[in-house]
Amino acid sequence: MSRNRRNRRVRHALVWLFWLIVAAALARWSAVVALDRDVASALEPFGRAWPVVNLIWVLGGVPVTLLAVGGWTFTRRPYRWAALGSFFLGLGIEVLLKILIHTPLPRATPEPPFYARLEAATNVTPQRVLAWVGRLRGTAAPVGTASHILHGSFPSGHVYRLTLAVGLWCNARPAATWMTGILAGLMVVATGGHWAVDVMGGFALARLMLAWATPG
Repeated sequence: MSRNRRNRRVRHALVWLFWLIVAAALARWSAVVALDRDVASALEPFGRAWPVVNLIWVLGGVPVTLLAVGGWTFTRRPYRWAALGSFFLGLGIEVLLKILIHTPLPRATPEPPFYARLEAATNVTPQRVLAWVGRLRGTAAPVGTASHILHGSFPSGHVYRLTLAVGLWCNARPAATWMTGILAGLMVVATGGHWAVDVMGGFALARLMLAWATPG
């Protein structure tokens, strides 16, 4: 990789790291919290009227996006480990921020049982991970442990993962990543899973990881 391209990627990463830090700093600011509630109230009727938007919790989950990222790695061999490493590094940052930033969880909109069962079957939740660890150790973790540890909603992991996966396949083209981030953001807010500032954080995290995972 040329020095100019490397410098461009570093600058790009620093820009999105800055916006991730800004979003994290604003997440609990009272004015932003009030704005988040207004945005959620405005989008809630959309989530109720169109239950199909709940599919965002399937498409942006770990299994589907990991398959998408894994598929991309076999078409871009020189960047294989960079892509997979960025995906998992982003997951780690997401978990860390949810532990450190205790933003209140929004109220989820009602959804048909079909979508709820589909989400339960295709999402790797903290509760499920604790259950797996408990089986391996022969012990049972308290039911509320994962919810207590990962209390915050910031950033949106589904926006992060879906934007990253689409961005990889589209070579981090701005139009593709922005469109994915906006659509995914509208869906997670409309269904009561995240606040608008969570979307901002998830999108910034995706663009930060894309700066290292793509050849551009």
